[in-house]
Amino acid sequence: MKLIIRYSLLFLFIMYNPSLAQKKLSVEFGTGLPYNFTLPLTIRQSNFPDIKLTAKYSSEPFQIPIYWIWRIGYWSDNHAWELESIHHKIFLDNKPREVEYFSISHGINYVTINHCWIFKYYILRIGAGVVLDHPESKIRGKQFPEDGGIFKWGYYVGGPAINLTIAKRFYVRGNFYLDLEAKLNASYSNIPIQDGSADVYNIVLQIDLLPGLDLNL
Repeated sequence: MKLIIRYSLLFLFIMYNPSLAQKKLSVEFGTGLPYNFTLPLTIRQSNFPDIKLTAKYSSEPFQIPIYWIWRIGYWSDNHAWELESIHHKIFLDNKPREVEYFSISHGINYVTINHCWIFKYYILRIGAGVVLDHPESKIRGKQFPEDGGIFKWGYYVGGPAINLTIAKRFYVRGNFYLDLEAKLNASYSNIPIQDGSADVYNIVLQIDLLPGLDLNL
């Protein structure tokens, strides 16, 4: 009986000791197809009435700069923490007459910290972070300069973002795999325009394919 108790305690120690958990890094990079939902857009410009509309956006994911996504994860058994970045683009299609062009095409860049876990045959993840926006616009003949913002590269911290994903991983050979996923991202950005700002809401559904590699630690 004492021997059984000893081995039972040893088993429980191995199972629940975090230092003995299987640890690895995962590195992924890929692309996908985004679909933008129609959402409110408000443009405010000094000395003019606000422009309000239900915005319809396109993305042109395979035109330069292309849509891309990368992710680095630290796994401990069936759970992981990840850093993820998505280079998404939006172009306003239903422009009112006051707007010559309005886009965030060098990136409505989602940057999130994710927590994910394996549930049966799928990987589920939820994340939160911010969007870094590179706005381009010309409204009522006033063009917004693209040489301001962070490091004068035209990027601005837009606002909060969330990330929800369900994925299926297919191992091809050894530690190399393909990750097929459906992803929903949502964000709010207050971006600058010339002599004003715009409230931009984005909800985007994506189907992504990411080659990846596991690195055992």
